[in-house]
Amino acid sequence: MLRRSASPDEEMSQVRFGRKPGIIVVLAAVMMIVMMAMLAFSIDVGYMYTMQSQLQRSVDAATLAGAGSLIDGEAASTDAIHEYLVRNPVGTQWKEYDNQPVSESVQHFLTNYSQGLDVSYGDWDDSTKQIVPSNRPASTVKVSMRYDNMPFFFGHLLGRESFSIRAESAAAYQPRDIMVVLDLSGSMNDDSEFNAFNTLGAAHVTANQYQMYEELGSPIYGNLEFTPQWATAKGPAPTRDSHAQVSVEYQYNKIVVNSTKSYNRVRVRRADNNIVTYYPSSGEATLSPGSQVREVWVYSGKNADGSDQIHYFNFTQRSTFEAALGLDTVNYPYGGNWNSYLDYCMSGSNQNNSKGFRYKFGYQNLIVFWLDQRSLNSQMPDMWKASAQPITALKSSVTMFVNFIQQADSDDQMGLAVYNGPDGEGVLESILADDYGFIIAQANQRQAGHYHNYTNIAGGMTVAREELDVRARAGAYKMIVLMTDGQANWNNGGVNSSAARNAVLEEAYLAADRGYVIVTISMGAGADKNLMQQVADITKGSHFNIPGGKTGEEYAEELTEVFQQIAGYRPLRLVQ
Repeated sequence: MLRRSASPDEEMSQVRFGRKPGIIVVLAAVMMIVMMAMLAFSIDVGYMYTMQSQLQRSVDAATLAGAGSLIDGEAASTDAIHEYLVRNPVGTQWKEYDNQPVSESVQHFLTNYSQGLDVSYGDWDDSTKQIVPSNRPASTVKVSMRYDNMPFFFGHLLGRESFSIRAESAAAYQPRDIMVVLDLSGSMNDDSEFNAFNTLGAAHVTANQYQMYEELGSPIYGNLEFTPQWATAKGPAPTRDSHAQVSVEYQYNKIVVNSTKSYNRVRVRRADNNIVTYYPSSGEATLSPGSQVREVWVYSGKNADGSDQIHYFNFTQRSTFEAALGLDTVNYPYGGNWNSYLDYCMSGSNQNNSKGFRYKFGYQNLIVFWLDQRSLNSQMPDMWKASAQPITALKSSVTMFVNFIQQADSDDQMGLAVYNGPDGEGVLESILADDYGFIIAQANQRQAGHYHNYTNIAGGMTVAREELDVRARAGAYKMIVLMTDGQANWNNGGVNSSAARNAVLEEAYLAADRGYVIVTISMGAGADKNLMQQVADITKGSHFNIPGGKTGEEYAEELTEVFQQIAGYRPLRLVQ
């Protein structure tokens, strides 16, 4: 049987389509090997980048934790770095630390990995972008961490068993420009006045008032005693044996009459103008006519012609009380006269009366008169020396706050603003600077109601904001610390509570627009806590509330704790 020979084209086709099938298998096998190698390489490279990212996050967290602990010293900072490197493990390290106390995990980390850790402290130099040594407490921490012998998944196939990763980070305190805004309204004296008897107890408030009397130099005015006493008016001294020495102690609706001679009679004119006549025998006689006593006539002793000696006392006149208290020969200590103090003690419509001291006179209610009625520095220039509350608790806490900032030595600046000024607006007492001693002196030499009695919170905020606008540093964290014990009630030169409150919110929005954070402190039952919370919320700050009904010591303790929290808040930034 004959077979036809294939043509040249047919032979070529057979070569192309199946005559040599092994070539494709070989090529496929080679390609699979290449692809597997590339996949292995990709997995290992991806793993390297993942581990590097994990390490960078771990180092960043540890650096920030260390910087945040610098306020407690470098040892505390180093401990925080170790802890956060453990809490943020890299790769399979979590298995090494799983279900172990942190202290044991830290010890394991130091035993196995400390050779790759480097921690340095100093200050950050923005110009060179380097950490530099410092003679003061460090403000910057730099952490460098290296892990060697990190295993590849497939690297050994290519002759590489492991790889190394390294990350570093530096974090620094952000310097702060802080404006402190203090409430100097008259209500900051309230815990040293008679009205505080109800909340703090009479014994506590009285002890505080006596302390203030001593701090003012224990002055002597006439025959006043510390505890308010009834006034005793004395008749003229006898000039002959038959004359009587008569005195009348005035107790508003009662009198106590004393005479060295027997009485003929005693006549008393009451507030209703009726005259009541009494016939005591001799010595001391307590007479109660039933309503306020106005005038008294004591018939006792004999004149030269044998007629009754008449001793007249007019208790409708201030001069009678002034002479009875020995104040007629003593100048009022701050200019003017004693009339306002006498009127205060005799009034039936103030806290002196409500606490049972009406028509009684002494240093105790003289102190309260100054606090209640004469709080301005122009009226009572020495009151800043006395421990009125809660203003003294506030001043003490501000001193501790400033000292805390100063000791940290963190390149912070501070300024001081107060409300209200002489016109009811805010006053800049100290510009933004690092002159901490001047701020303490300015705060300590101010008193409640120093310039003005009303409460213009927005006025103080305005001054603080404008000072930050003018003098704050470009890279600083800008903060206002605002406190009040009352309600905003003064705006645009007059009493207007609604407008004053709205002005506070407007100032908060202006501060927020500039990135200024406001930390608010409300103290006492009369403070507008809701308003202070709103201000803090608007500016992304914090609000601290200290309830009322506390002693000065308790206020000082809580205020100090609040100010320490504020001082201890250190804004941080990763600088590398």
